Amino acid sequence: MEAIIEGLLHILGEHHKETHGIPEADIQLKEQSLGYKLPAVLRDYYKVLGRSPYINQGCNNQYEPLPLQDVFIPNDTFFTTDKAILIFYQVEESVIYCGIRIQDLDQEDPPVYLCAWNSPDWQLENRSLQRFLAGKALVQLGVEDRLPYWAIFDESLWSLSDYRRCMRMDETVHEIDEGSELNAWKIYVKDDVLIVFELDVSEEETDELLALYLASFQRANMRNLLSETGKTNNLPAFRTNLSVQ
Repeated sequence: MEAIIEGLLHILGEHHKETHGIPEADIQLKEQSLGYKLPAVLRDYYKVLGRSPYINQGCNNQYEPLPLQDVFIPNDTFFTTDKAILIFYQVEESVIYCGIRIQDLDQEDPPVYLCAWNSPDWQLENRSLQRFLAGKALVQLGVEDRLPYWAIFDESLWSLSDYRRCMRMDETVHEIDEGSELNAWKIYVKDDVLIVFELDVSEEETDELLALYLASFQRANMRNLLSETGKTNNLPAFRTNLSVQ
């Protein structure tokens, strides 16, 4: 697995088990039914994380992976203009699908495209399948209360740079580059705490935020980060499920 997926596994730590992967034989059977071999990055993802209970859950209007058995190539009745797409991800509530062009399946790390029910043409979502898979999983872990300890800062006058400075985050050290063309999220990991910024893409300034989410398996690390952050003047109010006293 490449470094960006390793970062995801680092967050899961000891909570990730071998049984959270899908056996090679099952992947081969799916490839036979599709008539195509999956890209190496997607095969590795299913082999390691295809049944992870932290990633493979129903989402609240967030991107989520299709179970391996539900991965499909659209038939003639599907609403998109181009049907030559392997679809493996979706936002069920918003009827958004993500897929890989059939012509790109022989690439190890192909680009990912998306479409929505009201826009039948596919558009580029990410130039890297690897970054797509890791980025979307980290967003799920950060915003869907899937880790035991969390904190949420709602929209305020504070910007991304304000929080980044307050939390002493270095982009070159702590940022995980999702690589999405939509630029809706910024993801950081510091001291085993996942820090996810939801950007306001309606604004020209990408520094404007809709929310900030923190999540971790490590109670002490989360407490320490919130405690240090709380020493800053005028820190926006936040909600959390643990005491930082």
